[in-house]
Amino acid sequence: MKILICAVLAALTLAISPAGAAPVVITVDTRTAVCTNFLGFGVQWSAYPWFDISDAAWQKVFDRLDYMRVPLVRLMTRAYTYCDGFDAQGQAIYEWDNDRMKKMYRLLDYCESRHVKVILGEWDHPASQQDRPDIATDKLQQYHMDENDPRWHRIIGDLVAHLRNEKHYTCIVYFNLLNEPNSNSSGHIEFGKWKAAITALNAEFARRGLGQAVKIIGPDVCFLPRDGFWVDLTVQQCPEQVAAYDFHYYSTVADLESDYLETYCWLKRDYINRFDKQGAGKPFFMGEAGMTGGPVKPQGGSDSQPHIYDHIYGVWMADYNVQCARAGMAGTIAWDLDDAMHINKDKDTHWPDVTRTLFKKWGFFNSLATEIGHPEDANLRPWYFTWALMSRSFPPGCRTVKTSSTLLPGIRTLAAIRGADLSIVLVNDSDTPQELNVTVPGSAPIPALARYDYFVDDRKVDQDGLPLPKEILPNADVQAGLRASLPARSVMVFTSIK
Repeated sequence: MKILICAVLAALTLAISPAGAAPVVITVDTRTAVCTNFLGFGVQWSAYPWFDISDAAWQKVFDRLDYMRVPLVRLMTRAYTYCDGFDAQGQAIYEWDNDRMKKMYRLLDYCESRHVKVILGEWDHPASQQDRPDIATDKLQQYHMDENDPRWHRIIGDLVAHLRNEKHYTCIVYFNLLNEPNSNSSGHIEFGKWKAAITALNAEFARRGLGQAVKIIGPDVCFLPRDGFWVDLTVQQCPEQVAAYDFHYYSTVADLESDYLETYCWLKRDYINRFDKQGAGKPFFMGEAGMTGGPVKPQGGSDSQPHIYDHIYGVWMADYNVQCARAGMAGTIAWDLDDAMHINKDKDTHWPDVTRTLFKKWGFFNSLATEIGHPEDANLRPWYFTWALMSRSFPPGCRTVKTSSTLLPGIRTLAAIRGADLSIVLVNDSDTPQELNVTVPGSAPIPALARYDYFVDDRKVDQDGLPLPKEILPNADVQAGLRASLPARSVMVFTSIK
């Protein structure tokens, strides 16, 4: 008994040792998979519905996504952007070649050429007036089509058939009928209405032979508050109607730093696995990922993220990704890519005057930076560093694997393998520096293992602001262990992916 007590005390002492003492040992178990259908860390990318951006800005967006090797894009639209109503015979009138659709094609051309999976969807039903500063151009308002109107389902079917069969965008693999059906943006509808709508849309896709190529996902609810129970209802009442599960979570700092996000998402993943007969094979991912927001200058309305210019947001969003992946989720989608995509609904916005419009500022950059008189806003923001690295280092098809718990507040780890490649992320989302030693039992030395540091005063980038490795470790003996000194509020990434 005395020997056992001494051993326990020694272990506890190791767990609470301050920086400079013996490191905390973290073991990567490559034999135990956490997720085997990983989709990746993607982005929300809209087709710039309110303002046009220049060709040079488009190319810069492409270059930044190329570095990220973006695996997954959520692309939402509204029916009035491509449909003007119905003729005397009741046939839909489409505008497939208007400026809005041309911007969508440009976005989809990129995704098709880079093999990026696309989740296509509609923000709301055609009768909604939400988020429509240009309400006068919405010619579908007069038809009063709600979420269960069969005319809307036919319009969506025509859109998907046009994009898949005529434009040959095989990158479109999922469809999301309504953004946040439980929120004000979609009228706070009841679950039963949403269930009926996706059931009818599935039938519409099946009738057209689209059901095998484009799968419906859901429920896509927002965490308002704790409305994740829609995931449970979907599992209970209509699991056959969805090919993947998702929801949105804008985390508070407390939910993130306390590890609550991981606990909550793990419970949802476990519920899907246990009570949907095919659930274990269905991806479960975060349809919108972010932190609770507020206004930010320049020209950021109330629906913005005030920390996008701060180092800490890069730590928080890395921690967010790690917790979701540790919970068995198949990925996350960052809200969002570019400030220029969405405008704020504040009553004092001045769209279409770009110099006075309030934007939803959440992005990695602003493609309209020069137009609003702040050219520096086009630069990459700190959180691009961690998100891009995690996107590159944890590609689709990798297997996230189990890592041992650290028992230290704010210290979280994630590892994945893809063939012979290994990636590890270490997050210190606390105010206390820590020494870690990460071991991978049974692993052969890695010829070239890159290490990236995201520290307050140390973040190596090239002339374009793209992350560079701090060092390349030759013949890294990961079985013996990787020593990592993590300052407070920092992230470290190891990867052998070239």
